[in-house]
Amino acid sequence: MRILKANDESLKEAVKVLRSGGVIIYPTDTLYGLGADATSNKAKKKIYKIKGRDFRKPFSICVADLKHAKNFVMFDELSLRVAKKFLPGPLTLVIPQKKEMKYVSKEGKIAVRIPDNYFTLKLLKKFGKPITATSANLSGGKDPVKISDINNKMKSQCDLIIDGGKCKFKKPSTVFDVESKKILREGAVSKSKLGKFV
Repeated sequence: MRILKANDESLKEAVKVLRSGGVIIYPTDTLYGLGADATSNKAKKKIYKIKGRDFRKPFSICVADLKHAKNFVMFDELSLRVAKKFLPGPLTLVIPQKKEMKYVSKEGKIAVRIPDNYFTLKLLKKFGKPITATSANLSGGKDPVKISDINNKMKSQCDLIIDGGKCKFKKPSTVFDVESKKILREGAVSKSKLGKFV
């Protein structure tokens, strides 16, 4: 287990780990995440094992920007308006998929995040693929706002931990299904902020 401060050197290390099929703990604007290559089934299985998560429960994915997101999901006029208003930011959008991704797709949709975190956005751009976006805790466990909140056993099972200090919003992202206009989980973005979109 290696813990490195969020900087250019640790960015290079994180990309190496992801490219080799490893698992990282990384900072976002909401909570610390468990990250692996979201296009690799083998890497995603590691996340399930570390979290003790039900295999039937899919992961959200983090992408670098809207252009990157469009490789995996199909934006319509409404979802594009919501994305442009709130992303990067603490909102996860559930959008119809372009193609199925095992352990990510559910009912023909994929949940996508673009976190407002300088380090992680640089990481996503440099890695060039989506990474898993699930909180760095055991299923149902404490929200990891800082590295010390994360279970030691979980830390020991990860290849690299990036310490970016306390997360800005200190609560999970809001999950919004754009097609049904339903908030599946209210988090850092309130229902009132989503306003006319709900």
